[in-house]
Amino acid sequence: MDPASSCSTVSGEHSKDFVNLTISVLRLPTRERLSCMLNAKKVIPSPENIPRDWRGLCTLLNYTIPSGCDPTDPIGKIFKFCEAKTTIAHFIQCLQRIDRYDVVEETEELINSDIIYFKEQCSLANPTPVVPNDFDINVITLDDINASNNGLPLTRYDAFLLYDKADIQSATAVVEKLENDYKLKLCLKDRDLRPGVMFEYQSIIKLISDRCNWLIIIVSNDFTNSPWNRFIMNYIQSLAIEQRLPKIIPCVFGDCTLPQELKCYVHLFFNKYNPFCDPWNKLRITVSPYKNLALTNSEEPNNSYQKLSIEESMNTSTTVVEKKEVIKFSNEEHHLLPKTKSVFDRLVKTVGNISVKVVPQKWNKKKVKCTSL
Repeated sequence: MDPASSCSTVSGEHSKDFVNLTISVLRLPTRERLSCMLNAKKVIPSPENIPRDWRGLCTLLNYTIPSGCDPTDPIGKIFKFCEAKTTIAHFIQCLQRIDRYDVVEETEELINSDIIYFKEQCSLANPTPVVPNDFDINVITLDDINASNNGLPLTRYDAFLLYDKADIQSATAVVEKLENDYKLKLCLKDRDLRPGVMFEYQSIIKLISDRCNWLIIIVSNDFTNSPWNRFIMNYIQSLAIEQRLPKIIPCVFGDCTLPQELKCYVHLFFNKYNPFCDPWNKLRITVSPYKNLALTNSEEPNNSYQKLSIEESMNTSTTVVEKKEVIKFSNEEHHLLPKTKSVFDRLVKTVGNISVKVVPQKWNKKKVKCTSL
């Protein structure tokens, strides 16, 4: 089946766009709708004997989910690895081959709106609507703009701070503590994301995956109730499982119900006092294990030691060695020195004395006299 002919049945207005654009232009609502309809397994196969769910898409798109990985959102995983090379026309054709015309009809308006939004964003960025190149896609934060203008590599961050707007006070405390006191570099969506960046959720996922060492999550009931936050959290969690690397640090500042996805992690509780645990120190050591841990405050180190040159430090060490003297004792003075005994010798001697005193003498039967009553 020709991809162009299959798309003409859906929308003749955007049939050319379906052939030219990839599924990467589909926004979050469209992807969530596809996940809800295709993640559930179907028992009855298609007329071509292909599963009528995400398994059939994996077969037609020549993609295999790695063994040992059981993602909660297989459609999201398919989008991650196939969105750059799969056109919208080919994706719709795969849906038709697995006999899921209901999905095509349900998502028709969403896909058309995503294409219109994509073309509008391209027209605002450039008079001629062109797909942005890789360099523009990688410039995500305000620091990236300065780095690209000066010919420097893109900025890397110690952690990305993910939080809900209702937890702005807790987020402010984390930023002030980690950046001002511990000199770490955090990335925040509201503060650091470049205005006008296209596909916000894709840019944030790319930023966390490639250029942030950790994802710090402020866990709360508001955070759990946000679909956007849960989508980012689940995606990064599946990425960490696939790469077999720790990525998420959950932080709790108030009373809340922990989501099931985060119960397997060790949490940092800032709302509970524990004399054996300093959550700020543990967070600092985890996020930045290779930095100078002695600088716990914003105070600058003493620069007097840095003023010493290498020659002066070598001369100083040589002087110290030369001042060492060997003290010799005569034979008479040697006998006057206190003699030290090892703990083991003293213990053996003490135990030996006790054993001699405790062992009783043999009983002499001849000395026993029996008296009659």
